[in-house]
Amino acid sequence: MKMLQNVLVFSLCIAAIHAAGEFTVLNSPKAISFKGTDPLNSRDVGDVLYAAMGNAVVGDSDWSGLTINDPFNLAKGVIAVHVEGLSHVTTAGKSKTYELVGPNTGHSLNALAAELEAANEPVCDINFDQYDEGVQAFKACFGEFDSPAAKPTKHLNPTLHNADKQFLQEIGFINAASENLAEMLKPSNVLIIRLSVDGIAKAHGEKSVAVDEANKLISAAVSRLLAAAQKSSDSVLFVLSTDKDVNSRYKREVVAADDTNKYNFAIYYNEDYPVIFNIILWFMVVFGLSLLAICYAIGSMDPGRDSIIYRMTSTRMKKDN
Repeated sequence: MKMLQNVLVFSLCIAAIHAAGEFTVLNSPKAISFKGTDPLNSRDVGDVLYAAMGNAVVGDSDWSGLTINDPFNLAKGVIAVHVEGLSHVTTAGKSKTYELVGPNTGHSLNALAAELEAANEPVCDINFDQYDEGVQAFKACFGEFDSPAAKPTKHLNPTLHNADKQFLQEIGFINAASENLAEMLKPSNVLIIRLSVDGIAKAHGEKSVAVDEANKLISAAVSRLLAAAQKSSDSVLFVLSTDKDVNSRYKREVVAADDTNKYNFAIYYNEDYPVIFNIILWFMVVFGLSLLAICYAIGSMDPGRDSIIYRMTSTRMKKDN
């Protein structure tokens, strides 16, 4: 039993190391309230939003942060903005923030969208992580109109970095959504918008001023969208979630075609790459198993029988000749 507890604690530590994020409630109807400070497992984000709309949730979540005050006047609409690559986004005004555990927010939102579509409930899922598909989803929800990109800032350079250009276009789409929220081409009860700053972090560095500026642009865009949501209805649940994989491997940025790379081929890796990879991989596997065996041997050691120190310091009785 004790070993099981140790394994559970170790698993939670690993989850905390590999992912960091927040779940922030920016607006909620009076019929529901968010209390307490208990962390929320990222896989339960979709269930929380689904339950806030008055739907029955099947699962084993025991999160106590959501309280339903009036079951007859629950949230009529949900707007969720999910940001990958940041552990925190600065927000203005009154809000309630919970720590997110685990990197499964995206999967949870996917499950929420699929469940709503299966129940024939209108949902707009705009995922700019898949940029082209995200743009098509935006046009399907809001219609065909010009969405100017956000103006370049001091440290974001759209002419030099493709990731900066794409991010500014995504902010432009969010601003356009704020201006046309009340006149959506596809009226929906749930609006999910996802974007990422991983490309900016890869181009400029995780702790660069460019990432800080991206954070400010997201904060301003979310504030505009929140104001539009509050103006359109007083029973909207508006949440903001962040998810940052501490040890994430960033996606490769698309290389622009040029005279030396006419067909935009991928970067060629050295032939020694698979050899080095296998050496490191199997060394880590053997090292991990060896460390596990050593820890198990030390943990099950009997000081009276196995300790060499005990044997060397034990006194022996003398025999009379």
